[in-house]
Amino acid sequence: MTDILMLRSQNIVSDSRVLRYENWFQKHDISYRIVGWDREQSGIERENTIYCRIKAGFQQKSKAIIGRIKWNAWLMKYLYGYRKSYRIIHACDFDTVLPALVMQLFGKKVIFDIFDWFSDETRTGKWFIDKTINFLERLAVQKADLVILCEAGRLKQIQCIPNEYIVIPNIPSVPTVEFVSDRTFNKTIGYVGGIVADRGLEELVHVIAELPDWTLHIAGFGNERLVKEIEEYSRKYENIHYYGKVPYDEAIKIMRSVDLIYAMYYKNNRNHVFAAPNKFYEAIFLQKPIITTEGTLVGDKVRGVNSGYVIDEGEENLKKLLSLITTDDIKHVKLAIRNLAKINSTLFDSVMQRYLAHISVLSN
Repeated sequence: MTDILMLRSQNIVSDSRVLRYENWFQKHDISYRIVGWDREQSGIERENTIYCRIKAGFQQKSKAIIGRIKWNAWLMKYLYGYRKSYRIIHACDFDTVLPALVMQLFGKKVIFDIFDWFSDETRTGKWFIDKTINFLERLAVQKADLVILCEAGRLKQIQCIPNEYIVIPNIPSVPTVEFVSDRTFNKTIGYVGGIVADRGLEELVHVIAELPDWTLHIAGFGNERLVKEIEEYSRKYENIHYYGKVPYDEAIKIMRSVDLIYAMYYKNNRNHVFAAPNKFYEAIFLQKPIITTEGTLVGDKVRGVNSGYVIDEGEENLKKLLSLITTDDIKHVKLAIRNLAKINSTLFDSVMQRYLAHISVLSN
């Protein structure tokens, strides 16, 4: 019987947090299986992973509801059909947790891992839908046997206290790179992640298009309109390179090759105010200064350890920053990051010991 059944509504290949869990399971001989969603019907296959093949898009607001209902129905059928093959369900985000909670009726324990607070991330603009989702998401927090948060500050966002919770920071599986103090500053900036609204990506391509001495390397998938715009800019401007959807190891190579990592989180999405994404830790491990947003938890973290640049939203603020950055600035920030990388390299294993303790209790 499998110890952990992990549920995630993504393709897994590019999901750094799930991959980090998987590496940890393998390292500690914990039996596991992952259930993912191949919503593009790409036919992807990977070891220890089962895929739902229902076709659906990304970033569709209320249009996405039908797809998610189908996904949850498929998930419910799978969980019930294979109920004798696993002990604990590790449900990632709200769009997997409701079928998992139903399985409590059959003696299964449920871990609710909140990557993003769904109620704030996927607002449809229709109050009766949004309020229902928010109610059900808070109910899931109260009913789960264990809740995982990426930062304690997220309690303020969800506005309810779980019966039992632990904090596992969004630390990716990135080896610390060797520090090189005299690396040439080539004026390169990189972004790898979801091509979604409210990340300042339109502003990024617009600004780089106006600064021919800077080069942008960007990869990811998501909002079709944004993807098309970025593709158009990459064809039109020689200093903008778009790689499309890439696996996580390729994402790391791209970020390792640039001077700055771009990670803006616009505050009109409430999740962004409280998010503690892996980009903060990736930048530390790769010893790259990060550009992020004023007035967010990430911005506070970056400013607190001097690991990058914290600016307000908008093209003018980004353009002003890039025009002022010098080689000496980069070297100064990288010196501050160097020791942080060594400290954070052991942090994930430390917090995962708490997770292991809870697994042991839930298994009995």
